[in-house]
Amino acid sequence: MYKTEDDIFIWNEFLAGNDRAYEFIYKKHAQTLFTYGLSLTTHEDLVKDCIHDIFVRIYENRKNLGTTNNIRLYLLSALKNSILIAFRKQNTYNKFKESIDKEDWTDTDTVIDKIINTEEEIERKMLIDNIWSILTTRQKEIVYYRYVEGLSLTEIAERQNMDYQSVANIIYRAIKKIKKFYSKSD
Repeated sequence: MYKTEDDIFIWNEFLAGNDRAYEFIYKKHAQTLFTYGLSLTTHEDLVKDCIHDIFVRIYENRKNLGTTNNIRLYLLSALKNSILIAFRKQNTYNKFKESIDKEDWTDTDTVIDKIINTEEEIERKMLIDNIWSILTTRQKEIVYYRYVEGLSLTEIAERQNMDYQSVANIIYRAIKKIKKFYSKSD
């Protein structure tokens, strides 16, 4: 199989039509993409659809794609763009409301249990959305890289073409905003 460090080789194999390389790329990066997508939005189905669309698009257009030395970064960037485009095309609140309205209330839980669970889920999603809404896009990305991906400040600085201190300042400001938000909501 492939070594995970051989991004250039794997990508070139995929571009040359090797379906095993494509499968390897999917298996290696799909979960990371899903986690990153959920850091941008709480709409799991939207994230899954965007990931699916990315992999379909790169497969169909592989003859026109350029090379990359970092497949994960390439896919993360594509996912972020795909989610932003999806938000522009649809009113996500209405989609979410429709899915709740179509909920099947006939399984073993009582209607009351379903309503309570749905309300609790909506509250959690609203809290997460509210927290994310107070952060800038740059802060969301940097916080994601630091606390979800576990990258060091130096790695983040290199990835974002920033200096170390700027990354540290962005993380500090983001945490400060979140703490301030929590103190207001108590």
